[in-house]
Amino acid sequence: MFKKEIRILGIDDGFFTKFKKGNVLIVGVVFRGGSFMDGILSTKAAVDGTDATSEIISMISHSKFRTQLKVILLNGIAVGGFNVIDIKQLHKETRIPVMVVIRKYPDFGKIRETLVKLGKEDRYKLIQKAGTVH
Repeated sequence: MFKKEIRILGIDDGFFTKFKKGNVLIVGVVFRGGSFMDGILSTKAAVDGTDATSEIISMISHSKFRTQLKVILLNGIAVGGFNVIDIKQLHKETRIPVMVVIRKYPDFGKIRETLVKLGKEDRYKLIQKAGTVH
């Protein structure tokens, strides 16, 4: 498993209005062993945009904690609605393992249907690329 004092980065998005143009705040919290909060990182990404992956990579790359991070935890695979994070690219460019935590099993049929209606079906490929949900 993990050493007791490793540094992990937990990432989640802030409040946003669905289907309304604008940006959503993305916050990363650096914890050491789950006991000590060492720092906070932040960036913004477009609501329903395509920039979440690059913004998160940049946020991590410019962090003083970068070399000490052992795992990235994401609360879901998207921020700001359907701004889907390419977790494979995130791992490749940061060289940090990525884990996605979700509260309940997603309804992939409904997600795909919504993306088709919005003309953003390409985002579904990123969801599939992420792998199997366990």
